[in-house]
Amino acid sequence: MKISPEEIENQELTDEHFESAVQQIRGNGYVVFENVIEAGLLKELREEFAALFLDYISKTDSNRGPGRYQMHLPFRLPFCQESVIANPVVLPVIKSLLNEDCICHYFASDTPLPGSEYQRVHMDIQHLFPDIPHQPLPAYGLVLNLPLVDFTEQNGAVEVWPGGSHLIAPGVDILKLAEKMHSERLLMPAGSLLLRDMRLWHRGTPNQSDEPRPNLAFIYARHWLRTTYPKISIPQKTYDELSENAQRLFRMEALEG
Repeated sequence: MKISPEEIENQELTDEHFESAVQQIRGNGYVVFENVIEAGLLKELREEFAALFLDYISKTDSNRGPGRYQMHLPFRLPFCQESVIANPVVLPVIKSLLNEDCICHYFASDTPLPGSEYQRVHMDIQHLFPDIPHQPLPAYGLVLNLPLVDFTEQNGAVEVWPGGSHLIAPGVDILKLAEKMHSERLLMPAGSLLLRDMRLWHRGTPNQSDEPRPNLAFIYARHWLRTTYPKISIPQKTYDELSENAQRLFRMEALEG
């Protein structure tokens, strides 16, 4: 979805774009908002992330497959900038799908290095009731991805299975069925925002470029949903300086002090 300069300036989607985004998530399982993050902030995010990441991989083995790293982020600027964690263009869409009392409980990143391989096709969360006859449920968790560099065919863009994979009944063989279903690689410019249902089938693809492909990742969910990820550690002073919107999103995390 290409956001108009007026929407960026006003920090608000048109009614048409808002409704389209909600329906794309419900039906296709994802939507991409192109070029949302301002260039100056994007540069700052990229530089801060690069320093953290180099230190991290010097001490840590790859933990998401060969040459692929998940790294949790410190809750500090620029990563907790309002336009990143509570972006006014995207947050209304999130709240429309998850209700006003939704939370954010994952603050991390996913980065394939040159030479990384295909991931297995997977969901980021399991179905809530896998042992009863399937009835499609509304979204209960959404992932927001923020690419810090362009996602291209060469550097390991995310591949997704749109058109309802997030609504398929539990118990199917995802790997076998995925081979017979349509998939798409999500190519997008740096600073875009990818919002997807956590149940959407997807995988990372090989990074055949010469550089890492950093991607920030946040999970928004209904307030009662908890995963096994550790709570986000947030300094009290940092939390106090957040907007009311952002404070509500992170109200269930671990405040320091």
